[in-house]
Amino acid sequence: MTLDFTFQITSRLLALIGLLSLLLTNEFSFLFGLTAVAAVAASFILVLRGMTFNLNRQIWTSVNLTVLAFFIIDLTVFSQSLLTASTHFVVFLMINKLFNLRTPQDHIQLYLISFLQLLAASTYTIDVSFLISFVLYLLTATWALLLHHLTTEKSKSSGPSPSGWSSGLNWPFFMSTNTIAIAALGFSLLLFIFIPRVGLGFFHRPHSSLIRMSGFSNEVDLGEIGLVKKDSTVIMRIQTSRLLPEVEGIYWRGMVYDFYDGRTWRNSFGSGRTVLSEGNGVFNLAYRQHPERTITQEVILEPLDTAVLFGAPQAIQVGGDFSTIRVNPMNSISLPMVPASRIDYTLTSMLPSLTRSDAEGRTIPAPRPSLQPFLQMPEKSDRIGQLAQDILRETPTADTVLQKITTIEKYLQTNYRYTLDVKPTSSDMPINDFLFRQKAGFCEHYATAMTLLLRSIGIPARLVTGFLPGEWNEFGRYYTVRQSNAHAWVEVWFEQSGWIPFDPTPLASPDESSRFLGWIGRSTDSLEWWWNRYVIYFSIHDQISLANEVKEDTMKVRIEFMTRVSRAFDAAWSLFSSALLHPILIMLAVLCGTAALFWGMRHLDLSDGGIKLPWRKRLRKVKPHAFYYQMLDLLRAKGYPKPPTLTPKEFLPRIPDAPLPLRPAAAELTGLYYRVRFAGDALSDYERSRIAELLQTLKSNPKESR
Repeated sequence: MTLDFTFQITSRLLALIGLLSLLLTNEFSFLFGLTAVAAVAASFILVLRGMTFNLNRQIWTSVNLTVLAFFIIDLTVFSQSLLTASTHFVVFLMINKLFNLRTPQDHIQLYLISFLQLLAASTYTIDVSFLISFVLYLLTATWALLLHHLTTEKSKSSGPSPSGWSSGLNWPFFMSTNTIAIAALGFSLLLFIFIPRVGLGFFHRPHSSLIRMSGFSNEVDLGEIGLVKKDSTVIMRIQTSRLLPEVEGIYWRGMVYDFYDGRTWRNSFGSGRTVLSEGNGVFNLAYRQHPERTITQEVILEPLDTAVLFGAPQAIQVGGDFSTIRVNPMNSISLPMVPASRIDYTLTSMLPSLTRSDAEGRTIPAPRPSLQPFLQMPEKSDRIGQLAQDILRETPTADTVLQKITTIEKYLQTNYRYTLDVKPTSSDMPINDFLFRQKAGFCEHYATAMTLLLRSIGIPARLVTGFLPGEWNEFGRYYTVRQSNAHAWVEVWFEQSGWIPFDPTPLASPDESSRFLGWIGRSTDSLEWWWNRYVIYFSIHDQISLANEVKEDTMKVRIEFMTRVSRAFDAAWSLFSSALLHPILIMLAVLCGTAALFWGMRHLDLSDGGIKLPWRKRLRKVKPHAFYYQMLDLLRAKGYPKPPTLTPKEFLPRIPDAPLPLRPAAAELTGLYYRVRFAGDALSDYERSRIAELLQTLKSNPKESR
């Protein structure tokens, strides 16, 4: 594979990656994508066959003018979007340039066009598919730019090609370029982490379509939730501070309904009051009590056609990039408007708990005026009240209020069949069909039935819609919630405990056909979670938290290190202190010290008022030019030290020629030093003996008195 061939292929591969990053957004028609891919494939074929595409310049000019006119029409008539029209135009520029790559400058222009395609793709999608395109683009772009540089340098050189290219590209070159690309990616990651997030969204583009949901508006007809139960579309991903098995019975609460007219549930309280942020996007809804019952959820919510925020009951704090939120008296939380794109938020809840007094209470208290909406019954509901009395009459041991509630709950779970295939009915009271005729339905039927049965005996109750916990992802440690997890249940009022959830729906057998590809699906989904949580929604608050964690971990490591050092020192001192008391150890220490002193007196050179270690001389003798340093030591002893700023030849004039013959000997040794040190010559036996004589000459002359 030659340099020029690899260069041509890599440039087209970079253009293809830029194009695919656009097509993977699913924002362009099939015909448009097919045409663009076919053009890129044709350019590859031309290179592989060694052919060129030569078209008259006038024809290209006419085509360019035609496409420019189409751009104006596309902008004003068809797409009516500057982004979409510009993207169409950029793709045409890519096709044009692919068939006109004649100079290295043309390749640079193609690289710029491919980068514009990647930039456009980033405005169309925030899915993890863009991460794959970005990494591939970075690796290929690094290789392409290096090949461009080598090709340019080769064209400038009039001589033969470098030896490395005579046999084509090799594997080390490929690995080195990818190493550079990976290093660039790592550097970009550091910049991403440390540069403060501003969140201005210059290139933000709303999601083109919202996921349609049923059962989360202010009005919901009985049976609407069943429409979404067979859809496995992901709705949200939730990471919790506590695993749900530790807090049994927790669902993701959405809308709450109080009024039922026989066919439709309504929220008569509306969206409620507006809550303003108390700073940093935090909305406090209630005082934090009972820390052992709190759970924090971090939610990434897909773009839905509802403004409801989901979370565990009862919400006491919400955090997110919102200006305001709305909370109604039933603790349903929503945004002022339906979000146009995926959002993330945190929600802290204080889990409901039944007190002992409420669990043992035997009398249904008289309802306060504020609880009257939760006792409302539709017309023609006499049979429901009679059924409630019959259920309790069959269980005479249900003495407490809690026992009455659980008796009705268990009755529905055991006497009715769960199914999503409910026959349509024209009755004014579809719930009567469920209770007395079909005796089969899904969660919405069970929850409606229990709510009305409890209300008929004077117990305040209300219907809640939301989602089951979902599927646990062991890779990302979060819950994946789908439309098929949509659910309805009941909340019942207790005087001391407040609203407590109950679920009369029997457990349905899992639908294996709707599972998300098992282990592979969960691992892929965890990558999607990671991409959204730590890239798309990585905020200034995350940066501050990361900095605080690093600071705390560093402090912990420092404290742990100092503690271990202190313990080791204490242990060593304790051992040493006890050892000093042993006579044999004392005698050995004295003998070792005496031997060391005797060795030092014999081997240390204490001349010239200093201490010279013997191994320093041995190290010097290892080098072939060590004689020069011996010469410098002798001259220093005679009062002629060599300044470090002078070269050996510059130092020679500083050595006197008389009355002592120092300079001739030093000059001869310096010449030999240059030969050995810089020319790499080996010393002959005669030169070694001559060096010894010269060093002896310098040593034998006494020190000059100055």
